[in-house]
Amino acid sequence: MDLVAVTIGIGWTVTGLLSVVLAIPLARGKVRRNALYGVRFPESFQSDEAWFAINRFGGRRLIVWSIPIVLIGIVSFFLPLQSHTWLTVVLGFAPLIFLLLPVVEAWRFARRFWPPA
Repeated sequence: MDLVAVTIGIGWTVTGLLSVVLAIPLARGKVRRNALYGVRFPESFQSDEAWFAINRFGGRRLIVWSIPIVLIGIVSFFLPLQSHTWLTVVLGFAPLIFLLLPVVEAWRFARRFWPPA
């Protein structure tokens, strides 16, 4: 058994699933404005309407982009990562892009939703 593959596989699978679990309440509009949890751009705090719209959008995008993270994690279990350093580096760090993409999409949505005065 390839310990590197198992480690990366578990890490990304858990990360993807945890992202989905955390995003579901946001996507459903169940999270009120607070100090800790949600899509937290200045535009989000302009009103309750802005908060819920931006968080619903951000939550949905996070769910969508978490699917490739889970898939990469599952595929990683079956790859010979211990003997392929370059593949280990790619699979170890590249999926971070899938966590940054929903942040950028939510930020762009927030800028369009609530333009600065």
